[in-house]
Amino acid sequence: MHKSPASPTQLTLAKRLSQACLLSLILLYSITSWLQTPINWTVWLAPCLSLLIFLPGMIKNHPRSYDWLCFVILIHFTVGVTNAMAPSASWNDYVQVALSVALFISAMMTSRWLKAEMAATPPSS
Repeated sequence: MHKSPASPTQLTLAKRLSQACLLSLILLYSITSWLQTPINWTVWLAPCLSLLIFLPGMIKNHPRSYDWLCFVILIHFTVGVTNAMAPSASWNDYVQVALSVALFISAMMTSRWLKAEMAATPPSS
């Protein structure tokens, strides 16, 4: 079955939404870590670096970067849901879940549409 590529507007919107959600998650982790005293650098760096490693591939439009990001974001989603369902849940836990869901969906659709676009484009000689 042949996948039809998305319109350029859809693809651009999905890419920008993926990048915005990724950067928003990093900002959320940074703000919540920096507001704690003392700052636990490991708790801040681990989630931020696990997301930042995908940014160069996302900028270069590599569908594999979006594929792998979908796997990694599941860990962030699981942590967010676990924290949001705990008795001591706070606002940032719910924001983490919402951003993780939005990032997963937008990254998945970007990957799919990028692959369809590459398949529809004939190789240049």
